[in-house]
Order: sequence, then structure tokens, then C-alpha cells
Amino acid sequence: MKKIIGKIESKKYVENDLRSSSKSTDLEFRCNEIIDEVRKNKDKALIFFNQEFDNSKREFELTEVEIESMFSKVDKDFLKSVEKSISRSEDFHINSKPQSWINDSGSLGENIIPLDRVLCYVPGGTAPLVSTAIMTVVPARIAGVKEICVTSPTPNDEVSPELIVAAKMAGANRIFCLGGVHALAAFSFGTNKIPKVDFICGPGNKYVTQAKKILFGNVGIDGLYGPTETLIIADSKSDPDLVASDLIAQAEHDIEATPILITDKESFADLVRKEIVKQTKGLDRSKIIKESFSRKGVAFIIEDIDETLELCNLIAAEHVSVISKEIKDRYREIRNAGGLFLGDESAEVFGDYIAGPSHVMPTGGSARFGSALNVRQFIKYQPLINLSSKEVVELVDDVVKLAETERLQGHAESAKNRKKKAIGE
Repeated sequence: MKKIIGKIESKKYVENDLRSSSKSTDLEFRCNEIIDEVRKNKDKALIFFNQEFDNSKREFELTEVEIESMFSKVDKDFLKSVEKSISRSEDFHINSKPQSWINDSGSLGENIIPLDRVLCYVPGGTAPLVSTAIMTVVPARIAGVKEICVTSPTPNDEVSPELIVAAKMAGANRIFCLGGVHALAAFSFGTNKIPKVDFICGPGNKYVTQAKKILFGNVGIDGLYGPTETLIIADSKSDPDLVASDLIAQAEHDIEATPILITDKESFADLVRKEIVKQTKGLDRSKIIKESFSRKGVAFIIEDIDETLELCNLIAAEHVSVISKEIKDRYREIRNAGGLFLGDESAEVFGDYIAGPSHVMPTGGSARFGSALNVRQFIKYQPLINLSSKEVVELVDDVVKLAETERLQGHAESAKNRKKKAIGE
């Protein structure tokens, strides 16, 4: 875990290392190849790529009978935990759902229209990402999406009962066994066996992220997600044990995960580092954790509170956990964060599974302009204009003036004709 001391060096590190980006032409080329193949050959291409990448030969879509059979393969405690996670997610997203409106005169308003069909992408990997199914499906359902599809890769035709059950309980209408670039292409264009969707959400590896970037425009996307990251702001009064455990929880995701600490004393950073070494011993993913800290782990030593807040906003991390009491009291000044976790009790791990908001959050500094996946992203906002004759008379001269300024005579004449009709000429 690197130590960076002082504001100037910290800013240099963020700009030159932490947030530096490089474009892979090979990655883009390969993704375009796969997408073009699926566009041309549809299901035939999907069969080929499913076998090539996942050694999977099963049918793309699970039947209702197959889905129902999965419930007998999971235990009751798992079902209770899923129910609680879904319930808290529902409560959060219901409160943030926008409503249609119209003004008192009935001339202006906005229609809130849910999307027709969406895809919730759940990555594969070493474990079934049950939580991602919940965190993507629930906001789509609360938004009122008509049909919610879930897809996840099934390497060697191994289907996770827990993942399927969680997706179904969360509100998925259809569940598919596809992953990677070819899956996203199939749902973007549609095939005989795969429905075309309006919107794709969910995280994925660098290939999935590149595919989303290429496919945007053919289909809506929620965002471009990179490796997960957590920034913890603690001070010398904080508990180094808790800070270390939270950083470890982030590091075990992937060797590309980014565990970050901002603290006021170098001695505290040293205590945290020792705790990380101690707590990592014996963990199943200890190798991944060590590699993650070696590659991306960093501790910034910043004594001034204003400079700490400035650095936090510069980093614009996916998760920002504020343990320092002084910083917690000024949390509203943290503008750039995918999600805020305030105090010792609000560990980021609760956000991963059960707190309520979606854990699909902007990464790689995109919290400067992006938001966590939410109910609003599954909704279209349609302005409504219903002017009265009185309003036409009041507005028409300004419309004509602006249209003539832009030298658009047809626009001006259209407005003048409305005025003639309104006043009965």
C-alpha cells in the first residue's frame, strides 16, 4: 500500500496514476468483431460464442419450470436474507420515484413514462452475484418497466440457484444464460431467441464495459463501470481495525479493485497497514487482497480538513466512507461520490447487500457527473405543451422575434398564423 504525503504530491498521484487512462485498440477491435458477428448471424453467433467463452451449450433462456425448481435448491435463511434486501431496496426506490405533473393552467407538464423492456446484466465470476440481481432488478420494477430481463453467464453450464431465485424474487420476468460482449449485442439488436431491449444496466469486466460504450445509441446504458473502489476518510482517533477490515472487503473483489485511505497522520496509516497484513492471513481470497493492495492500494496523508475534502472530490470515488468525526460533520461538501457512508456503523459492505440504494455506482472518477443506478434511469421524461389561445397571443411576438433573428422565416410564419387564428383574423 503506497503512502502519499501532502496535498501537492497527492494531487499529482491522482491525476497521473490513479485516474490516468489508456485506450486499448485491441480490446475495441475484438469487441467490434463480436458485435458485428452477432448483428449478422444472430443466434448462430451466440451459440458459437457461448461455447467458445463459457463452454456452455444450454438453451439461452430458462423456462418457468426451471426457474421454479431452483427454489427447492436454496435454504430458508437465504430466502429471508433476500427478502430483507429486496424490501429495503423497494423502500428506498419508492421514495425516489418521480411523478408526472401539470401546472394549474394545464398548459405545461411532464409525463413520466417507464421503459418498455430492460436488461439487467449480472456478471459471472468466482461467486454468484446475488446482490447485483437485486440491486438492478428492483429499481427497474419500482420504475414500472413492463418487462425485465436478467442475463448472466453460466460457465460449463453451471447455473446458480441462488442467483436465479434472487432475480425472480426481485421481479425479473425472464432469465437468460448468456454473458459477455455477445450477450449485450444480442439484447441490443434482438435475435429469434433474444428480445431487443431499450436499456442495459449493470456492471461487468472491461469487455462488457467496452461493449456498452460501442452499443450506446442502439440501446440506452446506465454507465461505464470499471474496477470497484472505496475511499475511507479516517483520522488518528478512528479505529484502525475497522478501517483495515473495510479496505480488505473492497480489495477482495478483484486484483484491480482500488482501496484508498485518506488520513491525517502517517502513524495511523501505518497502524492500518499492519492490521491489513494481520487480518488478511487465513482469508480465502488473501492472494487477491494482497495483489489489490500492491497494485492499487494507497494512503494519502493530509492534515488539513479543507484539503482532505478537496482531494476527496478530486478522486470522485465510487464509495466514500467517512469515519472521521470532523469530516462527517461536513459531509455535504463531498460533492463527488457515488455513495456516501457516514460513521463507523455504516460500513460499505451494508451498501453492497442490504442498506437500500443500488450498489451499482459510478467508478473511475465518473462520480463527477454520474449517479448510482436508480429508479429515474428506467424512466423517460416527456415534456407536455398544451397552450391556450390566450397564451399564444401573449407569446407569439417573442417567438416571431427569435425566429427572425435566426433567419428561420417558416418558423416565424407558423407562429403568426397561430396568432391570426387565436384572435379570429
